[in-house]
Amino acid sequence: MLSGRLDPSHGDLDLLTPRSQVEHRIQQLGEFGFAPFEVLYEPRPGLPLVYGSTRDELAVELSVLDYDSTGMPYFALPADAAVVAAAMPTSVFEWPPTIVGGVRIHTLSPLALIQIRAGGMTTGAFGPTRSQDTTRQARLIETFSPDSEPTSLEPQITTIGP
Repeated sequence: MLSGRLDPSHGDLDLLTPRSQVEHRIQQLGEFGFAPFEVLYEPRPGLPLVYGSTRDELAVELSVLDYDSTGMPYFALPADAAVVAAAMPTSVFEWPPTIVGGVRIHTLSPLALIQIRAGGMTTGAFGPTRSQDTTRQARLIETFSPDSEPTSLEPQITTIGP
């Protein structure tokens, strides 16, 4: 998306939805032939973080965003021996659509994309940081936040459970 085109080397389509809308999104995606969905990642028992489905050659991963009691969005990620909340900006879904190949695509806000990647890299929740993670993170920052202090782009991370 940073190049104004889809990158087929990524291998799947990543979607994000608030936990309150998971069932609705799964139903919508089922209407496009993505069914059934299975839990791919569940760092907290009974609260999946990522669901997945495949139609033909296209895999879809539906990630889930939680909200705390004050309405602040966060991802629950495993880190060391605990589960942490990686806070996201309230503007996570507030970014104008991008047109790629004549198709209107709603992306997350650049700050949310930067903080999602930073949270995963900081916690190691998805494994060791790969060179492509570092490269994509640098491109996001260079494109959307070149004058920002690096610490201002890091998500706040707090422990929420064992």
